[in-house]
Amino acid sequence: MDIKEIGFKDRSEFLRGFSVVMRKNNLNSNDEKIMFSIIGNFFGFNGDFCKESLENLMENKHISEEPSVFSNERLADFFIKDITKMFVHTNAISHSAIEWLQKTAKVNNVDFVL
Repeated sequence: MDIKEIGFKDRSEFLRGFSVVMRKNNLNSNDEKIMFSIIGNFFGFNGDFCKESLENLMENKHISEEPSVFSNERLADFFIKDITKMFVHTNAISHSAIEWLQKTAKVNNVDFVL
């Protein structure tokens, strides 16, 4: 997917959604932290913002736990598939993270296959 096709709101939803999954996994993997920084950088977020967000992730009450809603099904499908692949490969996906991804898939009208 070309980054130029993804608007700021969708970029924000992607990073927020990744944050929620990390939180639901209790931030239990260094791989998650590295991926968060890579995703933040890829989507154009300031490095200091990403670092501070990561440091305060578990206690930040301003990160909504509501499912991520994207501007179109293609972006939602991209998000669901990529996030699922990342966490399955690190063996770090919790039951509550899976439930959250299922809810996100449902509100965006995309399939969720684990």
